[in-house]
Amino acid sequence: MFTPTPAFSTCMFAAGALLCAMPQTAYWAAAYTGRMGDPVWGPVGTHAVALLPVLYFGVAMVKELQKDNDLAGSPFQAISLPICRMAIMTLQDLWPTISFVQDASNRDLCVALGMVTLVAWVAYPFLPTFPPPGSPGKPNAPSPSLKLRASNSNLMRIALLPLLPYVFTYIQSPTLPKPLLEPYIHPDIPLRVLSSVTSPYSGVVLVGEILPPTPAAVKAGNVTEPHSLRYLRAGHSLLGGVWIADRVFRMDAQGPLDWDSHATAIGDSIYGAFVTQEAARLVQRPGASGKQNALMIGLGAGISTNAFIKHGVSTTIVEIDQAVYDAATEYFGLKVAEPEKVHITDGRGFVIQTRRALEEARQAGEPVDESGLYDYVVHDLFSGGGVPGHLFTLRFWQDLRQIIKSDAVVAVNFAGELESDSSKAVYLTLKEVFPQCRVFHDSMELLSEERLKHDFLNWIFICSPSSDPIVMRPAVEDDFLQSFLRSKLLTTLTEREVSGQFITQGMDLGEDAKKKYILIDEKNPLADWQNKEALNHWKVIRHVIPDVVWETY
Repeated sequence: MFTPTPAFSTCMFAAGALLCAMPQTAYWAAAYTGRMGDPVWGPVGTHAVALLPVLYFGVAMVKELQKDNDLAGSPFQAISLPICRMAIMTLQDLWPTISFVQDASNRDLCVALGMVTLVAWVAYPFLPTFPPPGSPGKPNAPSPSLKLRASNSNLMRIALLPLLPYVFTYIQSPTLPKPLLEPYIHPDIPLRVLSSVTSPYSGVVLVGEILPPTPAAVKAGNVTEPHSLRYLRAGHSLLGGVWIADRVFRMDAQGPLDWDSHATAIGDSIYGAFVTQEAARLVQRPGASGKQNALMIGLGAGISTNAFIKHGVSTTIVEIDQAVYDAATEYFGLKVAEPEKVHITDGRGFVIQTRRALEEARQAGEPVDESGLYDYVVHDLFSGGGVPGHLFTLRFWQDLRQIIKSDAVVAVNFAGELESDSSKAVYLTLKEVFPQCRVFHDSMELLSEERLKHDFLNWIFICSPSSDPIVMRPAVEDDFLQSFLRSKLLTTLTEREVSGQFITQGMDLGEDAKKKYILIDEKNPLADWQNKEALNHWKVIRHVIPDVVWETY
């Protein structure tokens, strides 16, 4: 059996130094292993480089302590490592209760732990030994010459103490400060980061721009795609983006399509999925009249939300992440007409609370204004390669149906392969509550059946609680909001429609299929299916923008 051999003092110094260096080590290891293009072995390699050396020296310290206390061969030696593991797990539960830990970044925690370990390394030679030298347990006291060498060594350790604050100050992770106080310009590529903040839900929410190529690059033919775009990133997902600079177009050529809060011109969405969601407005509803209401569950960059607001629809926004909402309003042109209808909360909780309020009013005999129910719902929660499963269950859709009108339209965005278990489950669960559903994808290409089944695409399910078939009117100029992208997508919906039978072909839709695919709160395998499919999403999204863009956050 392999036994670590370094001395205790050496292990302590090595562990402290490695912890201080971990922000740098982890970042560069993740950057280079990410370029391998493998979402499994990349993280394994990163952890091996960043964590294994610290664990090695930590285990060596425990073993050396056992030797120093004459525990080798005793029963305690066999259980000491499990006890250490239990202590670490206990500390993990206690750490969140400490305010410093709650407020500190991962970089600060690593460097602080490293500094504590280095201070302990300095103090260690001055601690008394048990039993003291010369006692029966330690019969051989060190010679005077050894004491002198130890003393000189200790003085050198003490001399290092004033350097530790500089370690904390200057050993920085290559990642950007959060929050970012001013825009960051990358020194090597045309990349600008406008905002980068930490988020309890997404890890990092970042707004960046891939800038237009310089005239020199154009002259040299050194122009890479994509460029001239602004993107919203949450973790390793892109929540949306718009074209900027010379790619800002408007159908009537009267200036840019929109402006952000800094009066910067912005153009069309870089993704078609958000525009395709707007097809909900094209559904014919003969009985609809008066002011219309929309509920947006999940905001992203606010592309479709902004369109509903511009069309005069009273729009309620439900977004769990304040950082995402702030980015949409500051950098992507979202102009909220009714701030009182913005709710930074979980979508499931909002729907339940709204349903209960309506039920209580009816039970109390209070008049309920049915016109306040929602005409449209846009449900778009895809992030990080998956969706929150609790917002796709049968009970959720049933609760949602209670707060919408009888002829309302529900647009549900889902990204993935159409033949996957996830897509089948989402579609069949929707059909249990909404008898009418039509299915569209956002690709501009004419796709074969094979690609429709296996390509990773954004799918938009347009559903209604009405028993009448969903009929869409032709898109007209007012629907386009001067957007070329809207003009293209909203006038070609039928070309990008897929029959629901195409999703379920070859399936036995009996009770066994329902047990497998109908998502209920008590049995919801969507998260497990999505975990597998998220690996494919990581590979797809990694090639959308260059590696260095992913590595700058």
